[in-house]
Amino acid sequence: MQLPGLVTVPHDQAALLDELANMVGTCFLEEKWHTTWLEVLDDLGADRSRKLAITQAVIRADYEITSPYGCVYTLDDRAGAANVYVRSELGDTSWPKLEEQSARRLESALTAREQEVLFPRAEAMEPLSDTNWPLACAGPDDDYLYFISAGVDPDRRGSGAFGRLFRPFLACADERGIACYLDCYTDRLEGIYGHYGFETVERKTAPGFDLVERCMVRRPR
Repeated sequence: MQLPGLVTVPHDQAALLDELANMVGTCFLEEKWHTTWLEVLDDLGADRSRKLAITQAVIRADYEITSPYGCVYTLDDRAGAANVYVRSELGDTSWPKLEEQSARRLESALTAREQEVLFPRAEAMEPLSDTNWPLACAGPDDDYLYFISAGVDPDRRGSGAFGRLFRPFLACADERGIACYLDCYTDRLEGIYGHYGFETVERKTAPGFDLVERCMVRRPR
């Protein structure tokens, strides 16, 4: 998609993709799912810098897999970035397939010992990690927009950058008459997305984790 105020980042702009992944990965170091997932590394003596490198690698792996489909966007001033797909624009593939490819790519960024603890942890958290739930909500031929990730430069928070990043996608969805889907893990984010017209349609939990996945939908206007 070509959206006003946003730049669609081509797959061959590796330096820019790295820059954006580092920024959004910094945001995700505070994201509840990732902080819970990475807690298991405490027993290995992992410090904040190592956890940061991993969250940045997670975002970079997603960008590498999705950017060929035009799914990575940044603000003109690079104050924020989002990884967003429209179902119909993925062609013959699907997000579940791309997500599997991203997970395999992430392996190269982890040590063998990290893989031994992080992968079982992710498996235990799987009921909280459902990014494919829109497939069950939408009809087989329904198009929709899904936010894989979004983040604003921590130094630019409060500047209005998030609104500038977020609104063009909502306007596009309204123009096309399609729903938007996302998931989050805190009351604060649920409230922010609610301000943009999203409604929570399901809450997911998992035994042993004090974490709730909010599945949210915004219908076209």
